[in-house]
Amino acid sequence: MTNIEIHHAPEVLPKDWVERAKKLSTTLISDGMDTPVEMNHLIKPCNIDSVLVGAAVTIDVENGDNLAVHHAIYNSQPGHVLVVDANGYEQRAIIGELMVAAASALQLSGFVIDGLIRDYHTLSKASLPVFSRGAISGGPTKNGPGVLNQPITCGGLDVKPGDFVMGDADGVIVLSRDKVEEALAKAEEKAAYEDNRLEQIAAGNIRPKWLK
Repeated sequence: MTNIEIHHAPEVLPKDWVERAKKLSTTLISDGMDTPVEMNHLIKPCNIDSVLVGAAVTIDVENGDNLAVHHAIYNSQPGHVLVVDANGYEQRAIIGELMVAAASALQLSGFVIDGLIRDYHTLSKASLPVFSRGAISGGPTKNGPGVLNQPITCGGLDVKPGDFVMGDADGVIVLSRDKVEEALAKAEEKAAYEDNRLEQIAAGNIRPKWLK
């Protein structure tokens, strides 16, 4: 008998959204939004080259406990990002090398932990994206309780199951699905502008036209 409350996992993101987002960045998407979409700046990737895009599987845990995260790994599918409200707890890690290896073998898209991890050296070289507030050697408890796939708060943002989650070197952003298509279109337009501006700078036209 487990004390983990498990709700149905959300649909993964459309392949088109994932492919388009991976050609962009969190900064480009953030620039086109009229409401905050950025998680707390302390939540950063272990591997600076990580690019994370996927649908949120939301997980609520007790301080320093990861039983619900174990359940989430095996109740998710490729294209899911495990987003954990760990309350910013700073005394124990929530995940480490073994859990990341399992999630990678199951082809999940990555982790976002509003808390700490461990085995940082190994995870800094891992192909599976892992975002967190930092690392500590102390391991988690596995007692529960916990909840899967109900709305949570992570990194200062409200996150719902199935939300669009993207992370890169600048941090993590979260969008509701109804905002994604417009956000990607605006970001693609901004990317074209920035590419053109870089070409102008390389050609010697350094001062922007808008600067009077």
